[in-house]
Amino acid sequence: MSATPETTAPRVPSGAPTDVILHVRVLDNSGQWGIGVLEDDGSLGIRTGEVQPQKSFSATRTEAVLAAFSAVLEVASERQYVVLDVSNILIRKAIAGMIDTVPNVLLSETTAICAYRTAVVKAMEEMPVSTDVRLNPDARSLVVSTDASIANGGLVAGLGWVVAAEDGMVLSCGQKTVDVPRCGDILTGELLAIRWALQSLISRHPVPAGSQGTILVQSDSKAALRLLRIIGAGHQPASFTTDQIKLAKRILDESTHMPVVFRWVKGHRGDEGNEAADRLAVLARRNREFGVTTEVGARMFRDLRDELVTPLAA
Repeated sequence: MSATPETTAPRVPSGAPTDVILHVRVLDNSGQWGIGVLEDDGSLGIRTGEVQPQKSFSATRTEAVLAAFSAVLEVASERQYVVLDVSNILIRKAIAGMIDTVPNVLLSETTAICAYRTAVVKAMEEMPVSTDVRLNPDARSLVVSTDASIANGGLVAGLGWVVAAEDGMVLSCGQKTVDVPRCGDILTGELLAIRWALQSLISRHPVPAGSQGTILVQSDSKAALRLLRIIGAGHQPASFTTDQIKLAKRILDESTHMPVVFRWVKGHRGDEGNEAADRLAVLARRNREFGVTTEVGARMFRDLRDELVTPLAA
């Protein structure tokens, strides 16, 4: 029988640890970070922050990681030692290279309790997003197609969106994944797809003035459009969760200065924008569910984007 290789155990300070959960994400117009500090009484204190976009996705992520780690060091300066939970493998590697000089910060060997991680992600979802718009009287009307994908009983939703000109020329597209609060909560996914599609539009494209054009947002979710319509009319909706209502209100608040019109399209019935948004959403969800690495997932997205986006507009 072969001998078991010796391993050097990490030097763990005495005393009870303080568990900290770290999460980072990169949007089109910023990098966001959040940490959750599990206090001795079992409560979870959450801190969030934002960094300005850099020249590339990876550079923005690096800035967000550095900002998050600075917040962790502030916690560590007040505690005997900190056990840090980081699930993303790339971010974990980056932080592993920084903690060698910080003896009272250790990387956790296990993952955080799901409810705690979900709370951190939710706090980041509720962070205010820039609503600065570049109103341009020469801008064309735009068509934004959105969709969400979730497995039966799943808690992860893939989001996809496509921004196109009136003539159908695809200008840009995007995708992401989110955790939903309830199993199979497709409505929350559809609302989030609409929200992030509009934020992507704000950051990437000039917005037409109301007298010059419209932003037509297409969704195959009748429930999402019904909720937006009810809230837009100033009525109190029923049969929706508090979180769904808050999300719908956020969408309307963030698009208040844009000439947005919502329209239902029948899903999987040949609408090119809807079909493309569905492909993006399904790809994002499956990549996360199957544990595809960030690098491979990014390459798959770029391949699909290059197929969808009109070359002259890329």
